[in-house]
Amino acid sequence: MQRRCALKIIAALLICLPVSAEKPGHMYLCRSPLLAFDFWGKLADLQREGVTITPKITQEICEGMKAGQDPQCIRVEGEDFEPVSSGWGGALAMTDGKTKVWFHNPDAGGWVHPDYYVTYVNSR
Repeated sequence: MQRRCALKIIAALLICLPVSAEKPGHMYLCRSPLLAFDFWGKLADLQREGVTITPKITQEICEGMKAGQDPQCIRVEGEDFEPVSSGWGGALAMTDGKTKVWFHNPDAGGWVHPDYYVTYVNSR
């Protein structure tokens, strides 16, 4: 019973995690499902430490995710992002149907954590 209650509380907190105070018109997309979980996890860790997640902090986390000089996550401007596939851990491959990104799947812009997509949808 306690475990179930704790899981519900954690899920509610993750869903409420503010990724950006801006209106949606962009998403932070990552090269792989694992990187999408890493990006979301870094934001969640900061919030657990009491840091208010701002657009600037979110951008800094994104910019800090690199393999050498290659970015692993990027901010993609667009409207009406929607999932086109799912991957490891429930990560979602996203597209807005117009924006072309160099990531692995030419039909998808990149990957996001499923809770990030819920936050994006709820903020529209």
